[in-house]
Amino acid sequence: MEVLLWLFVSVIILIGIIAGVLLSFYFLQERLIFNPIKLPMDYEYPFETPFEEFFFEVEKGVELNALLFRANNPKGLIFYIHGNADNLRYWGDYANFFVERQYDVLMYDFRGFGKSAGKIKGERNLQRDAKMLYNKMLEKYSQDKIIIYGFSIGTGIAARLASKNQAKALILEAPYYNFVSLVRYHKAYLPADLISKYHFRINRYLPEVTSPLYIFHGTEDRKVPYYLGKKLKNCNPDIQFVSVQGATHNDMQSMEVYKEEMDKILS
Repeated sequence: MEVLLWLFVSVIILIGIIAGVLLSFYFLQERLIFNPIKLPMDYEYPFETPFEEFFFEVEKGVELNALLFRANNPKGLIFYIHGNADNLRYWGDYANFFVERQYDVLMYDFRGFGKSAGKIKGERNLQRDAKMLYNKMLEKYSQDKIIIYGFSIGTGIAARLASKNQAKALILEAPYYNFVSLVRYHKAYLPADLISKYHFRINRYLPEVTSPLYIFHGTEDRKVPYYLGKKLKNCNPDIQFVSVQGATHNDMQSMEVYKEEMDKILS
């Protein structure tokens, strides 16, 4: 009898521990997924490429910090949605690649990143902010001049945005099939389907994209594995998928294949 009681108590304790771990993952998802670095409001960005800094109100009391890099005689705008870490001080270094190819570049920080106010409260939060800022850019650029560009976690936001708009093109760098599949890759022991508040269903968005669609993925990417990007090839018959041999997660712009293909796209 005592043995049975001990087994029963042990099972209850084990269930409690598992439940506690799962609940912790559920309620701490924003801290586990996003790694923002704050900047003081008086911080001055050091970029040599001409740019305009502005703040855009997405809800009362919440403004996002954005940078609009300027090209001479621009062909259009790259609407750039960055990854899950750092802030515009880091991401702004990527803008010059596009400016050199005669495109203006709009980059913005998510809530809680850099100088942006507020906190990320869910996927819908991120999707809505991107939509509002995109609509703001439509006041300055026609849709057929805007290329939506998503990097890493930003590909989930970019893909949905492109599925709802007729942009000039959609470019995804290091995308994942959907966010649950990415969680499974990094945390195989978690029941991702049950506890994830974020889904970013790129596989569902891409069939609805009617703009020219390009995917770039490095074969040596360990943060977002190559196979998750390649899996998207079958989601839309018009996808042009570019395998970048030897590229990891953050060195795409240094790769010759990427440069050659981007020169064609942005010509």
